[in-house]
Amino acid sequence: MRYFFHIVDKYGLSPDQTGCEHPDQDAAVLHAKRIAAELAKAGEFFRSSFVLVAGCQSRNDIQP
Repeated sequence: MRYFFHIVDKYGLSPDQTGCEHPDQDAAVLHAKRIAAELAKAGEFFRSSFVLVAGCQSRNDIQP
């Protein structure tokens, strides 16, 4: 299943246009935690951000 990892901060949403494949939701959540940890290392600005995980079954689920 393809998951998208959008970054949300005080300025709004930075959408993940590409996403990546993960076998299940637990793997996607682990990936999101890794992204959040990397953002936290980037400094104070990113510590107030969070990662929004969205999944879709097929390309047909993606709306323009």
